[in-house]
Amino acid sequence: MRRAGFLQAIFRGWGSGHTLATVKWPPALPERLACGVVSLIRFAAEDSPGLFAALDDDAAWEHIPRQIPTTADELGSALATKIATGNRMTFTIRCDEAIVGTTSVIFDSVDPPGVEIGATQLNPRMWGSGVNGAAKALLIEACFAAGATSIYFRTDERNHRSAAAIRKLGARDLGIRQDTRTRRDGTVRRSRFFRLDPPGPLG
Repeated sequence: MRRAGFLQAIFRGWGSGHTLATVKWPPALPERLACGVVSLIRFAAEDSPGLFAALDDDAAWEHIPRQIPTTADELGSALATKIATGNRMTFTIRCDEAIVGTTSVIFDSVDPPGVEIGATQLNPRMWGSGVNGAAKALLIEACFAAGATSIYFRTDERNHRSAAAIRKLGARDLGIRQDTRTRRDGTVRRSRFFRLDPPGPLG
């Protein structure tokens, strides 16, 4: 199944209690988001060397389905190709202005559930530091401010650390479903899906 309509198909069976979001794309997200020492800045080609250095650790790629890039140019080209589809905004994650990872807001106009926050990778030295939670909180606030009525997350069923981090955001665990992504070992990924609703009347 192609990605268009994939989330819609996954969540069609939720029942009548769930309202599907429609979000104008691209949402009006700032080029830079910041809180304290953590900031998110829209990815640019010149960020490739710093991001490559931050992710130059096999642990950072353990649950990422695509091939591990071997050079900064290869990483930058891979991200540029995904951004060129027009369905994502990719940010570098920075701590004290140093690049420590990346994350994206992903949307497909055919998918009425709306915005997904994903493709997050962080330097393993930052795991457990609070940087990931702060970065996600910045994006969550910006996405809801831009009109999202729900935000989705997914992670490989094997990635228990990531699932625990998503739960800490307050997202509801929707269980494990078959995904369309192929792991580097050739197996088709099963993912754990999550949904986050905004506080207040829309939740």
